[in-house]
Amino acid sequence: MASVTRSVRGAAKLYPIDEEQGQPCSDTLPPPEVESARAPTSWEGIRGLVLRAAGWSMGGYIASQFLRILSNLILTRLLIPEMFGLMAVAMMVQVIIFMLSDIGLRQAVVQSAKGDTPDFLDTAWTLQAIRGFLIWLACIAVAFGIAQADRFGAFKAGSVYTSPELPPIIIAVAFTAVIGGFQSTKLISCARHLDLGRATAIEMFAQVLGLAVAILLAWYTRSIWSFVASALASSLALTVLSHTHLAGRGNRFRLEPTAAGELLRFGRWIMLSSTTSVLASNGDRMLLAGWISQAALGLYVLAYSLVAILEGAGGRLFTSVASPALSKVARERPEMLRSVYYKFRLPFDMFFVGGAGLLYGSGEAIIDVLYDDRYMGAATVLEILSCGLLVSRFTVFSLAYLALGEPRYLSILNIVKALCLFTIVPLCYWIFGFDGALWAIALHALPTVPMIIYFNRRYQFNSLAFEAGILLLWPIGYATGRLLAYALESLPNLGGVVL
Repeated sequence: MASVTRSVRGAAKLYPIDEEQGQPCSDTLPPPEVESARAPTSWEGIRGLVLRAAGWSMGGYIASQFLRILSNLILTRLLIPEMFGLMAVAMMVQVIIFMLSDIGLRQAVVQSAKGDTPDFLDTAWTLQAIRGFLIWLACIAVAFGIAQADRFGAFKAGSVYTSPELPPIIIAVAFTAVIGGFQSTKLISCARHLDLGRATAIEMFAQVLGLAVAILLAWYTRSIWSFVASALASSLALTVLSHTHLAGRGNRFRLEPTAAGELLRFGRWIMLSSTTSVLASNGDRMLLAGWISQAALGLYVLAYSLVAILEGAGGRLFTSVASPALSKVARERPEMLRSVYYKFRLPFDMFFVGGAGLLYGSGEAIIDVLYDDRYMGAATVLEILSCGLLVSRFTVFSLAYLALGEPRYLSILNIVKALCLFTIVPLCYWIFGFDGALWAIALHALPTVPMIIYFNRRYQFNSLAFEAGILLLWPIGYATGRLLAYALESLPNLGGVVL
């Protein structure tokens, strides 16, 4: 939720805001942090901003994933696998509706020349709050629809959709959209100016609070509602802290016609892109929930979450650092664009390709060490899904089209991904069973790669030597994974510890 709502933005050369005093500056004197963000005109200058932002972003992400893994190690011993599958579907419903209503507020604020004006930011905040209520109402309607469909026998017996707990959980979890809708746009301004220190700190505090609530309630109740309470507590903490612990002017309700028009015009392509993107990124759980049991889906979700740690690291770093930097270069030094693009591509691709090999080589050992015997079925799922990282590196960098002002390219790619997911995955499940569906899920975005190469021609972003050479990291990652597996096999089995 937070990562999505942080995208709202406002802009302005006419009314810059002094973040230290929270008051408008003179028309000719931009605030220090805006000035510093605009000052660098060479890669060396931009690199300083990028490295600081990347340090905060990745430091926060690593800490966040460590806490998440630690909580999973505890919660998988307190709760049964079926609860993870049920919660995954409830979250899936909310995320799908959230993305279907995405009008690109964050991206609009980050890339717009008006991204610091009060009118623009207040209008974005007002639209964000309205959208939060609409998301909650839509989730209530979906929950009611699932309950009614189950009454008429629309779902396969024993599938996740037949659980009587699912509708009320969907409604409760979706209230986080209402809470998150009131997050301050100061979070987005921090991303716009690559000033991520305090924003990262309050995000971490909110996560720690949420995880503490989940663990304590799971300890005492052994109930799935501990997940729900955790989500609500975390969302509330982040919203409150975004207003009280970030410097800058507060938001107020306002719909300025010019600002609203710009935000909604930019959001047209974003909405189309988000609609298809959310189907492509959540369609796996949507389909599997109708085919397999809650326990099997729980195993899938646990394996998927481990792959998502690597994929999410790349996505977070790109969204918080690379995308604003590419937008800045495209506005101010377009002749540097190709060079800066590949300076970002190299570490990202090394991380994704090497990570894919590492997980494929050590998947079984990782599951064996982290979880008890009830979860060993997740090992095969993890190894297959890891191959999706080979394609995900292209997916992450297709977000560069937003930074370059070409959201239509991203929309086209997401349409193709969604079509492939909802045609190839059911076909492979029908022919090859569950394992076939897993391979189709991992590689369903492969048909978009030739399209990305075609779109990249406009910006001279293609390099056959680079694409071929980077694949050599997979066997290196695999060999490292086998060594890691050997090392893990000598460790005590953490899965044997039952709380």
